Amino acid sequence: MANERKTEALVRDKLRAFGYSEPDNGITLEEQKSEIAKVKALLSKASKNAKGNNGYPEFIISNLKDTAFLIVFECKPDVKKHESPARDKPAEYAVDGVLHYAKHLAAHYTVVAVAVSGTTASSMKVSNLLVPAGSSDAKELVNESGTPVTHIIPYDDYYRLASFDPDVAKKRHSDLLAFSKELHELIWTKAKISEEDKPLLVSGTLIALMNATFMKTFGALPAEEVQEAWLGAIKKELDKADIPQAKKDTMLQPYSTIAVHPNLGKPDSKTAKEYPDGVFKEIITRICDNV
Repeated sequence: MANERKTEALVRDKLRAFGYSEPDNGITLEEQKSEIAKVKALLSKASKNAKGNNGYPEFIISNLKDTAFLIVFECKPDVKKHESPARDKPAEYAVDGVLHYAKHLAAHYTVVAVAVSGTTASSMKVSNLLVPAGSSDAKELVNESGTPVTHIIPYDDYYRLASFDPDVAKKRHSDLLAFSKELHELIWTKAKISEEDKPLLVSGTLIALMNATFMKTFGALPAEEVQEAWLGAIKKELDKADIPQAKKDTMLQPYSTIAVHPNLGKPDSKTAKEYPDGVFKEIITRICDNV
C-alpha cells in the first residue's frame, strides 16, 4: 500500500502540473471519495472485492462546465499489475479496477477511465479508456489521428477527445433531443411562455450560464431575484464582446422582457408546491445540467 502512495503522488504531480488544481477553473479533484450525491450513490456498492460495500477510485475529476462527464484514476505500484488478460480482477490490476468503477458510473456519466502503474516517472504506464454514458463497453481513448493516448493529458484534451467519440456524440445528440421536448413542455405548461419568447428564454439562459458567478450562485438566490441576476449576467457577458455599445444595447433589450415576465418571478399558489424556488430557477437548473 505504501508503494501505491508513490504512484498516487506521481499522478497528483502530473495533475497539478496540468492545472487541474488551479482555483476558479471549474474543475473539482477529489481523492478516495466524492461529495457528489449521484457519484456516491453509483459507487455505494462498487467495492472491488464484490462484497457490496462502497468503492472509490484514487481520483475523481468533475467539472461544472459539463456535469455529465467524469475522469477517474486507479493506481497500482507494480507495472506487472497493470492489466489482466480478461480485465476481470479489479482488486489486483489497475485497468481492471478503473473499468470496474467506470462501468458503475456510466449509468449516468460519460467516463474517461485512467489506469496508472509504476512508482517512478520513467516506469509509469498509463492506459486511457472511454466508457460512454449508458454503455458497459470500454474503448481506448485515441487522438485525432486515431493513435491511443498513453499518458496523462490536460483536462481540456481529455474532454475534447472524449466528446468527439462517435458513441458519445450520438448519445449526446439523442439526449439533447429528448431534453428539448422536456424543456418545451416545462416552459409551455408551467411558465406559460409564448412561442415568440421561448427562444429568448433559452438563449438568454445559455448566455447567462457562461458567467461563472451566475452559474455558481443562481441556485442560492430567492426566486424573486433570479430574473434580475439573469439579466445582469447576460449584460456582463455581452459587455465582453468586441462590438459597438449600441449593438450590445440592441441585443440586450429583448431579454429585458423576460427579466420582468410575471410567470417567472415569485411562484404563485399553483406552482409553489411543485417548484417552491420558482419555475424560472427550475428551467435554468435543467438547462445547466443538461446542456
